[in-house]
Amino acid sequence: MDINIITAYPLWYLLLCMMAGVLASMALYFRERHNEFPAWLKRLLGVNRFLLVSIIAFLLLSPLLKLVSFQSEKPIIVFAHDNSLSVVLGSDSSFYKDAYRDALNTMLDELHTDYELSLFTFGEEVNAISGYSYDSLGFSEKLSDMSSLFDVMDVRFFNRNTAALIIAGDGIYNHGLNPVYRASGSSYPIYTIALGDTAIRRDVYLKRVHYNRIAYQGNDFPLELIVNASKFAGSMLTLSVSEKGETIFSRQIQVNVNNFSKTLRIRLTAGEAGIHHYIVRITSNRKEITRENNRYDLFIDVLKSKQKILILANSPHPDITAIKDAIGSKLNYEVEDYLANKFNGPLQEYSLLIMHQMPSSGPASGRLLNEARRAGVPILFIIGSQTDLGAFNAQKAGMQINAYNRLGMNERTVVMNNEFTLFSISDETMSLIPQLPPLHVRFARYNVFNSASVLFYQKAGSIVSNEPACLFYQARDRKTGIIAGTGLWRWRMKSWLITGDHAAFNEIINKSIRFLAVKEDKRQFRVNVPANIPEYIAVELNAELYNDSYDPINEPDVGLEITDDTGNTYDFVFGRSAEGYSLNAGNFQVGTYSFRANTRIGEDVYTDEGGFTVTPVIVEQTSLRAAHDVLEELAVKNDGSMLAIEQLDKLPELLRERGDIKAVLHAEKKFIEFIDIWWILLTVLALLGLEWFLRKWSGSY
Repeated sequence: MDINIITAYPLWYLLLCMMAGVLASMALYFRERHNEFPAWLKRLLGVNRFLLVSIIAFLLLSPLLKLVSFQSEKPIIVFAHDNSLSVVLGSDSSFYKDAYRDALNTMLDELHTDYELSLFTFGEEVNAISGYSYDSLGFSEKLSDMSSLFDVMDVRFFNRNTAALIIAGDGIYNHGLNPVYRASGSSYPIYTIALGDTAIRRDVYLKRVHYNRIAYQGNDFPLELIVNASKFAGSMLTLSVSEKGETIFSRQIQVNVNNFSKTLRIRLTAGEAGIHHYIVRITSNRKEITRENNRYDLFIDVLKSKQKILILANSPHPDITAIKDAIGSKLNYEVEDYLANKFNGPLQEYSLLIMHQMPSSGPASGRLLNEARRAGVPILFIIGSQTDLGAFNAQKAGMQINAYNRLGMNERTVVMNNEFTLFSISDETMSLIPQLPPLHVRFARYNVFNSASVLFYQKAGSIVSNEPACLFYQARDRKTGIIAGTGLWRWRMKSWLITGDHAAFNEIINKSIRFLAVKEDKRQFRVNVPANIPEYIAVELNAELYNDSYDPINEPDVGLEITDDTGNTYDFVFGRSAEGYSLNAGNFQVGTYSFRANTRIGEDVYTDEGGFTVTPVIVEQTSLRAAHDVLEELAVKNDGSMLAIEQLDKLPELLRERGDIKAVLHAEKKFIEFIDIWWILLTVLALLGLEWFLRKWSGSY
């Protein structure tokens, strides 16, 4: 440790401090000739006064004590081991649990003597290992996310003396980013240890299954499957789909090459409403390395019917087709369109009514509006030149429009209201909105209701007005939306010209429709849980409970019973959160589950029922050939090298041979004011006390 004394004044000021001490001592003890004190005592008192005054004068210079301490930081070796299923699925798992583990721990003991060692495992996520050995590698995680290692490195080892990152794994990644790209720019070398087997083994597997999670009762729904087979030339495979033990589809597949891949498209019929568990299998009569990847479990939620959307128009218009196509891009909507004077059906069966250039002066308009109000059907009004503004204003839909003249129209572009909160618009669509063509709007005065939410404002040239182009309003009995102009079809065309698709236009229309068509949940007690949960994620449920005033409460206990598809039940009790309830029920096996929750407020009992599915994650089983090329590229591009398992014991020597792995000496500076040092104060008091004692002892004052 280095110790220095520094002041804000030149060093020669110390001579002034000492001179002050000398003058004080001379003035008090050596200016008089008579012998008040013995000679030895006078000299002792003079020295004491000299020291006292000099020290006090020195303290007036505000001196600082500078302490510099040095600490040595050993190089840090970060060792990350792949803990995913693919490492052992196609190999001798006992080797990795016995001989390999012992060799690995021996090598880690050697590293620990020279370096600071930090151990991790990675798979579904990165986990830190306490200690300096791997004693509990289970190789059971369902995903391989190697890129998340570098997120941990950036956070936990930022600005540290990181000597190297060592990754032991098979190179397979099926989640997150490409680790080679994610590691680019790393400030530390990366070494890799190649596990697994790169040999092509005899295997048949389902590489991928594409399907929609929602189907509608009585409709056909598609499945797209990719079947791969290695070293199965001349064999016959059987693809089957079953439900509840009954085969509902089967097909023979002839394999004619050793490296075989085939895409199949099949259609199944959705049965009764509910969650259906289908099992897809691919089988052969030959021995293969594993059959874990021959099965795929999929869950389809079969709904009774789609939400029906009705478009009523006062006259034909290209907006109608544009809106229909946008709604048709969503599977859960079914859209119908009619001219208003041609429609005679009931409105109760529709989730939303879109009225284009209505209400109008036609005789059917008033009848349809009255029926829609009685049925409580939400309405989206699209205002045009044919709209009867008097009849529209009578609807109290969220805005009053008072025309300056009967046929006056303007062209207005739109600008997004950044304070709109009813639903979100993606950044891609937001960037497109300023480029959309203008709408044809009425030349009028617009009066917006206080509780209405404006999505778009009208813009004339470069001037943004406070006149809305699109808004939504929620009254006590129903929701309404208003698009203040026609010409939406040009939005759709512009979206195609700029982006090559209609996604932006479809997003604006469908999010507006979803907000209006969704039925508000007025239940006092409800439980929320995701419909599909991957098997490696814990099942988490949330519950909400409201009193008669619809204020959230969480005083009553809430019980929960979960039942699996074989009839087994599991009982839980919700924990209380800030204003509701939450429950982490843990991990469940793959399958379909139903739940029933109950609670009580006074004498009233409330229940809620529902279900969820735990879906399998089999990506680790679909690719069993180790990706050593990824490991080698990762190491070579980051100033390291790849080692085989047999070279494990050579790793410490490789690190020692590097000239850039050294301990780092950190200097820590600390400044202390002398006036804050306790023993300085004690010294001053001691000198004062000594002088007082000696003078009293000698009989002086």
